[in-house]
Amino acid sequence: MLNLLAHRHEFDGLAAAPSSLWPAFEIGDAAALNDFLRNPDPNLKSLLVDFAQSRGNYEARIFDEGVLPVRKKSLHDLFNVLAWRTFPRAKAAINRIHKDAMATELPGKRGRCRDFLTLVDEAGVIVLVQDQKSAERMAAEIRRIRQGDPADYPDEVQRLLAMTGTQLTIFGHALFESLVLRPETLSKVGAFALILPRRGSETADALLAEFLETRSLALHPALFPSLRLDIVFKLFLEERNIHNSPG
Repeated sequence: MLNLLAHRHEFDGLAAAPSSLWPAFEIGDAAALNDFLRNPDPNLKSLLVDFAQSRGNYEARIFDEGVLPVRKKSLHDLFNVLAWRTFPRAKAAINRIHKDAMATELPGKRGRCRDFLTLVDEAGVIVLVQDQKSAERMAAEIRRIRQGDPADYPDEVQRLLAMTGTQLTIFGHALFESLVLRPETLSKVGAFALILPRRGSETADALLAEFLETRSLALHPALFPSLRLDIVFKLFLEERNIHNSPG
């Protein structure tokens, strides 16, 4: 597993290299992960991992107890820990909205809001653009391209997302798991595009958190188009190469 996780530039946007945390997941070293999850922002609470997963509702344990259930040797949970450390505001917003929504649902029935949150959490990609009009145009264009010739889709989407001022941030932890374990399926995996306007120097994490909080009563999967994951990772790497190139 360490070989699969090492030296991958697709992980450059995360708070740490996944390979540095994998040994803790192999042996169930909660203390090492707790140290990693300690949040430097005093306004955000730190989580403690629990490898036992022995009791209670997942979202409620995070919200009420500050406990993040994880499984030993789980790549999915490894990337979830990394997501909590990299995007603490957005992850906390998702957890809060889940908890609030659960109180209004019938037992055993998940509403559309929580379905949306799960898609964002597992497979979200943040696309920052210049302004709200640009966001609306891009969403419409992605949908138009999906209705066209499938053979044209890769070039059309790459052209669209390579526009000046567009910034990709891979958020969903399941997307990284797919990259590592199932790279041959990336062209068949849909990433959920959250197209948001930039505002000053605010981070993608802060912008997504604010969007979720302000739209929590009207969240629905149909609001946001999907993108092929192979193209998302390709453009993410190209963007990093441009920013990191000499001169």
